[in-house]
Amino acid sequence: MEDAAYPSIAYGSLLSLYPELELSTILLVEKAIVHRNLRNYFESLAIFDALPTSTAVKTAVVLEHTWTLIAQYRFREARCIAERGLSALRSKAVGSKSHGPTILLRALLAGLDTLIDGSTQKCLESMQEIYNWLSDVSTVDFTDVQVWAVNLYYYLPTLLSTTAGSTHFRDIPSVPANSASSGISLLRKHLQHAGRFNEALFLLDTEMALLPNKDAEIEAMESVRSSCIEPSTQPLMYIEGSVALKLALMYAELGDDEGYREEMFNAAAALSIPKDSEFSSNLLRTDTWLARLELARAGGEGPGAEAWEGFADYAAKVGDYRIEAKALTEALESMISPDSEEAEDVSPENRERLRERLDGLYSRLGSSFHRSVTRRRVSDRRDQRQPREYGASRGVVMYGQQSALRSLQA
Repeated sequence: MEDAAYPSIAYGSLLSLYPELELSTILLVEKAIVHRNLRNYFESLAIFDALPTSTAVKTAVVLEHTWTLIAQYRFREARCIAERGLSALRSKAVGSKSHGPTILLRALLAGLDTLIDGSTQKCLESMQEIYNWLSDVSTVDFTDVQVWAVNLYYYLPTLLSTTAGSTHFRDIPSVPANSASSGISLLRKHLQHAGRFNEALFLLDTEMALLPNKDAEIEAMESVRSSCIEPSTQPLMYIEGSVALKLALMYAELGDDEGYREEMFNAAAALSIPKDSEFSSNLLRTDTWLARLELARAGGEGPGAEAWEGFADYAAKVGDYRIEAKALTEALESMISPDSEEAEDVSPENRERLRERLDGLYSRLGSSFHRSVTRRRVSDRRDQRQPREYGASRGVVMYGQQSALRSLQA
């Protein structure tokens, strides 16, 4: 085996697992992660799919491959990859090095089982297993594998909130009795101060759903961005650009045109790609399009079902099935919401066509969870039981997510 050597800038957040990889594989995995971060899912998965079987079952490769499929909402395929990786890990000699990755893969599979089949027992067991493993670990001692586990520990309740009601688990890492922060917030702050920016950004999305209001979310995002100080071996421009995009989308949802324009300018400056680069980017174009739709809605100017479905068609073309599902849900909502002027002019056939397209998408991806959540969300919008609220544009999983995550602090 070649001596493991990292690229000058590392985009991955599981560097502790890289030593088992050949240098050529590390470079390929890093390239796949860059494509994933830019939402070039087809290009990213082509790299993983081309790896030889002996390499594809290495733990770092399995976890990054699985996460790419999850980001694309291809849940059945993600489960297959994770199962293959867990089987390979179990076939090795048992030791302390395999303990953490084994727990992590089991937790990933538990979440995927809930997404695909609606089963909950393994989720509960995995949360308990993670807590038993990490409850006594000091904030400053968390490894990258443990950070991934913490992220899942806080994410799994968002699935259980829909299938099994709120689930009560204690903070990881533990927090002082007089602290208003959650464990995930404390850990994210430590990681960014320690220069582990990829891991801090990795936790940010899950943390955001736990925060009580938009001001707290802005503070968390600005905290990550302000900590990005050179020199660093991590992609500070990408991290700053990603945070700027999150802020731009938030300001668009709130109808803050000035804030939206300022942050979108920051994002474009940070995420611009030279014309001669081997990379392209669906990230900036997709989130810019989404933010403009949200800004129009906040201003009372639509958009209507046609605009959302056009966005869905684009997302399908570039393989961003999470965004396709979100756009189709928005289109369907605009057709049936009682307060929508467009609803009265839409034929039942057109509504049914959209429902079938959305159901078909979730069936192909393998998510009974998202299909049931979307049906409930659309039904509640039609009956005016569930008003649209800030944060809804982050995806259909937001339904019930706030209460489930806050119950962790109970």
